[in-house]
Amino acid sequence: MTDLKRFHGVVVPMVTPFTSGGGLDEPGVRRLLDHLIAGGVAGVLLLGTTGEDASICPADRLRLVRAAAEHARGRLTLYTGISANCLSQSVEAAEAYLAAGVDALVARLPTYFALSPEEQHAYYRLLLAHIAGPLVLYNIPITTHMSMPLEVIEALSEDPKVVGIKDSENNLPRFEALLAHLGGRPAFSIFCGTGAYFAQALAAGADGFVPTGGNLVPALCQQMYAAALAGDHAAAEACQRRLQAVGALYGRDRLLGQTYGRIKAMLGVWGICAAEVLPPLATPAPPEQETVRGEFARWLAERGN
Repeated sequence: MTDLKRFHGVVVPMVTPFTSGGGLDEPGVRRLLDHLIAGGVAGVLLLGTTGEDASICPADRLRLVRAAAEHARGRLTLYTGISANCLSQSVEAAEAYLAAGVDALVARLPTYFALSPEEQHAYYRLLLAHIAGPLVLYNIPITTHMSMPLEVIEALSEDPKVVGIKDSENNLPRFEALLAHLGGRPAFSIFCGTGAYFAQALAAGADGFVPTGGNLVPALCQQMYAAALAGDHAAAEACQRRLQAVGALYGRDRLLGQTYGRIKAMLGVWGICAAEVLPPLATPAPPEQETVRGEFARWLAERGN
């Protein structure tokens, strides 16, 4: 981790603030970006899984990207998801988001049909033929119900438009194998998207990580990255444990999609945004919002961020 690549560091998968009517909360977007920038993170990922990308209409997706690009103004690296089951929608989104000023596109596999490794490779090749890039691959079996084989990732990494991968498969040996195969490529960055082993991934040579909890405690995530970069793996592991404690506040006994409203409720400690999520997800009831917000406030008071 001594030679930093263009794409590296803490990249927060940003939640998307909404109004009570389901519209985009642009002031909330700006407040959240300021919070993340103040935490010192390298980048944010818009329209990822945590950002409820599959639930947002195309017009609001573009409004979000434009608002974020205008407000960030080069203060961090802006990654933006273009994933859709319809190829032409992904291509159109890529063109529009690059024109808005994003730094890199991010794409997972389509989610409706099961795809063979050969079909996965062919899909990405077709996507790459129609976009200007740069593109970060996104492996997330919990939503796509498919794992991208290492040989597919390696083949795609040969394309100069492909600048990295966010791997969110909960499989540390696989992640270590990914690093062994592709970690040495100067123009290909490997990001860990699995919270259980961020510190281990950094110690093994990952270029960065993508923490959902970074929405709440970006400075803590940056501390973990800085400690790993300095070779202080004990300090990085200590940060990991603190980050997992925050994750337990919003994630315990909850499905993945049920965590996002709780995270937004916790952001209410600072008045950043409301807890609203879009269908098919359900916004937490007010008593639940109050409970999780209170627990987070106590965590901050006891331990700091």
